Amino acid sequence: MKYLALFLTALFAVFTFSQAKVVELTDENFGDLILENDEWLIDFYADWCGYCTRLAPVFNAADRLLSMSTHKHTKLGVVNVETNPGLSARFFVSRLPTIVHIKDHEVRVLKPTQKENDIVAFVTEERWRDVEPKSNLISPFSLFGKMVGFVGKMIKKLSGHSPWTLIGVLTGFLVFAISLPVLLNNKTVAETDKKKEVKASPTSKRKSKRID
Repeated sequence: MKYLALFLTALFAVFTFSQAKVVELTDENFGDLILENDEWLIDFYADWCGYCTRLAPVFNAADRLLSMSTHKHTKLGVVNVETNPGLSARFFVSRLPTIVHIKDHEVRVLKPTQKENDIVAFVTEERWRDVEPKSNLISPFSLFGKMVGFVGKMIKKLSGHSPWTLIGVLTGFLVFAISLPVLLNNKTVAETDKKKEVKASPTSKRKSKRID
């Protein structure tokens, strides 16, 4: 009986860990993993967030339950907003944790929860149909969303430099942006004035001296 219990425990452990695991999504692999016809649940978190820490085992439990249901095709992923600012910017994440549902490139945000059944039911009972998806303008798959994500990545890269370097780059860009129209305008005015001078000046004629 003792050996049977050990065998069943080992079998359960193997079965549990053989289930689909939550995928770590990053700024680099997101475009390759999220295909147009896929269905995803993505948890945005940060290591310093207490609510995120409490949600992590709940999200993993939801993954195991979905993998044993008729919706095992649904994939679950997590995004660390600290190391992936591009994705958090593209999804306009404003609070942590945030769970989003993606289906056919339509994005919906789940209500805050700490229950795996709520996360599972959002998919299995198709509760996502009762939630309005994000508009095409601010969708992470739109051109605007991708541009916002790019800006988020650039800000993260610049933040790795000293504050004086960041200030210098931003100041230089600002000065260039302000001075460029002025320089172009001055050049145009100078060319216009030159044309007017040439047009207004009489043609010079050389006078010949007459010798009697």
